[in-house]
Amino acid sequence: MALGISEAQLLGLFLASVFWGMFLITFVQCVRCLLWDSKGVFKPVSTINWPMVVVAVLLAILSTFDVALGLMHNIEAFIFYTGPGGSAARFTGLTDWVNILKTCNVVFGKLISDGVLVYRCWVVYNRRWLVVAFPVLLWLGYLGLAIFVIYLEASANNPRVLLTGPGLSDLTPSITSGWTLSLVNNILATGLIVYRIWRVDKESSVYAIQSDSSRSRAFFSRSSHRTRLQIVTRVIIESGFLYTAIALITFITFLTGSNSFYATSDAELQILSIAFNLIIIRISTRPEENYSAQTSRPHRPSFPLRTFTSVMDGTSPGPDELISKRTLEVMVTNEENVDVDYHPSRSRTRTQGRDSQMSY
Repeated sequence: MALGISEAQLLGLFLASVFWGMFLITFVQCVRCLLWDSKGVFKPVSTINWPMVVVAVLLAILSTFDVALGLMHNIEAFIFYTGPGGSAARFTGLTDWVNILKTCNVVFGKLISDGVLVYRCWVVYNRRWLVVAFPVLLWLGYLGLAIFVIYLEASANNPRVLLTGPGLSDLTPSITSGWTLSLVNNILATGLIVYRIWRVDKESSVYAIQSDSSRSRAFFSRSSHRTRLQIVTRVIIESGFLYTAIALITFITFLTGSNSFYATSDAELQILSIAFNLIIIRISTRPEENYSAQTSRPHRPSFPLRTFTSVMDGTSPGPDELISKRTLEVMVTNEENVDVDYHPSRSRTRTQGRDSQMSY
């Protein structure tokens, strides 16, 4: 039995409400990690990562507004609308302002999420524009197509048609192209970030105070010690997969013309907001507390994304071995850092732990 538009809207409201509850929990924890340190002390204003705070608040507003719009739409369709066709006729109003606002919500949420991902990629690569040139072009392409889709939806000749229904020859190709650009951008930027962190972790093994055998087994094993960069990599992969999976499911339901597209699209905005919060929360937690307790071996400090200084022959490591302090501020928050002075002739390594006020 095919899913009707009324059932799809009710299911979408239910899924959006469930995931909004999950989002609310992660949002509170995310704000705590951004504004307070691990000891519960409010961070100095100058050390707070305000761009991430603004993004978290914007996603919270969009997610909450989307649930409110869905609730109001269902109340109008099932209670207040008394015209012919019942609730289905109310939901098929493509040019209805509620449907247009819901489309804007999803579009702006994806633009913010993809933009933050490209920004993180740019910072991880030490602000090299050449690396993120293609992701930026994909983001700009999605922005242009999104504006065009909203315009076509608002000026459609047939206001009584479903977004997934026939007769949308001008709208369907634009939505398909925009969704494809967003998916490719998400996968590409995530892959670039993961590759960069993996390279830095591999290069820093020369300076790390731990055995190579433990590093090779650590990434997917909970019984062995993992470096902080391996923890960051795993967090980014898992959070990226969470959003990519729901985006791909929504895209497939749209291509097949199923009314379940309305349900999955309502959940998509909530899940992309949850994925953003989870990255900050999980990277903000101290790796020593989460992972070192799971191994019987004594904890030995590992190296985060930080500038390594080599005084051999008066030269410094190459660009792939260096990560700026600003990169660390973007990638790691509230964790113990290690300063290293390495000299091959003395074979001496000095470590000094201290707490930092950094945010992702």
